Amino acid sequence: MAEFAVIWDMDGVLVDSPKYNWKVFNKLVEPYGIHFYDKDIKKYLGLSLRDQVALWEKDYNIKIDFNKINEKAPKMQLDYLKESKADLNLLKLLKELKLRKIPMGVATNSSRFRAERTLELLKIKHFFSVLITAEDATNHKPNPDIFLKVAEKLNINPENCVVIEDASNGIEAAKRANMKAIGLITKYHDKNDLKKANLIIEEFSEISYNKIKILFNNEKAR
Repeated sequence: MAEFAVIWDMDGVLVDSPKYNWKVFNKLVEPYGIHFYDKDIKKYLGLSLRDQVALWEKDYNIKIDFNKINEKAPKMQLDYLKESKADLNLLKLLKELKLRKIPMGVATNSSRFRAERTLELLKIKHFFSVLITAEDATNHKPNPDIFLKVAEKLNINPENCVVIEDASNGIEAAKRANMKAIGLITKYHDKNDLKKANLIIEEFSEISYNKIKILFNNEKAR
C-alpha cells in the first residue's frame, strides 16, 4: 500500500474558478433581483450547487428554479475556463507526486460533467485515478462522505490521506474524515478561516512530496 494519498479539491485549488463562477451566478440570479458581492460569497464556497441554491433561497427569502441554474451554470462557467492554464507550481507538484507514485484523487462538490471537462481543459486529468463528484454522494461538504469515497476508491486508509482545500467547509470535512488537511489561502479564505488545517500555504511552491510526508511523521512542517 502507498505511504499516503493526496486528495484535491477542484474549484479554488486545482483551478482559479471562483471569480468566473460568481460572474455566472450573478447573471443567473439577476432576474430574482439579487446580486452576490465579494463579502457575501465566502459563506457559499465549498458547498455543492444544490446546497448553495438552498442557502440563497433561505438568505434572500426567494424561490429559485434550481433545475434552470443547474442546467445553465456549468456550461457558462466552462466557457470562461477555455483559455485557462494550470498553475506552474501546481503542475510541478503534481508531476513530483506522480513520479513518487503517490495516489491522487479529486473530491469536488461540482457536477461530474463540469469536473471532468474542467480537468480536461487544464490538461491535468491524467494525474488523478479517482474523481468523486456531487453526484456520487448524498451528503456534500462539510460532510466527510466525498473524501471517504475517494480514499475507498484509492484503497488507502483515511488517516493516510491528506486533503488540499481552500474553503473552511472542505477543511472541516477532511477533519471529520480523520484526514490531514492543507489549507490554501485565497481571496475568499484567509489564514484564520483555515486554522484547523495541519498546514497553511499561500501558493504551491511552498509544498513538496517531502513536506507532505512530514505531516504523517508528526513533525512540524516548515
